Amino acid sequence: MPSAEFDTLATTRDLRAAGIEAAHAEAIVNAASRATDGLLTESRFEAAMAGQTAYLDKRLAEQTAYLEKSLAEQRASLETGLAEQRAYLEKRLGEQTAYLEKSLGEQTVALAEQRASLETGLAEQRASLEKSLGAQTAALAEQRAYMEKSLGEQTAAIAEQKSEIYRYLWLHGSMIILVLSSLYALVESWLRT
Repeated sequence: MPSAEFDTLATTRDLRAAGIEAAHAEAIVNAASRATDGLLTESRFEAAMAGQTAYLDKRLAEQTAYLEKSLAEQRASLETGLAEQRAYLEKRLGEQTAYLEKSLGEQTVALAEQRASLETGLAEQRASLEKSLGAQTAALAEQRAYMEKSLGEQTAAIAEQKSEIYRYLWLHGSMIILVLSSLYALVESWLRT
């Protein structure tokens, strides 16, 4: 690999070997050397990069240390805050649980009292209804017996009236037949005469 630096002596020799006079060759090399003096060479680049890498590594290490310290402080602050919040929430949860248990106990007692009151009221209403129903059942039984007796009497009266009607019809039918027979005999006797 060729050298990264501009070799003035080797360039002067090459120019003299090509047939250029020594003064001209030195002037050309000096002009080229001045022109390339500010150019970046591989060695200069590597040296500059090594310096930049060292600077960046140092800055990165400083930033990493700062961030780790800052993160540790933030983590400690968050853990403290979370612990305080957890303690507060557990305290409030305990208070709410105690309140709910007390309230539930009171409600249970109140419901038991209401249930007992309702059961007593229902038992009284049931007894009253059973008594009233018994009285109504007895009254209905009496009314039924009366109606059955009355219906029996009416049925007997209707049967008697029916037989009376049939007897009258039989008598009237017999009379009509006698009257018609007499009329027929009378009409026949008139027709013969």
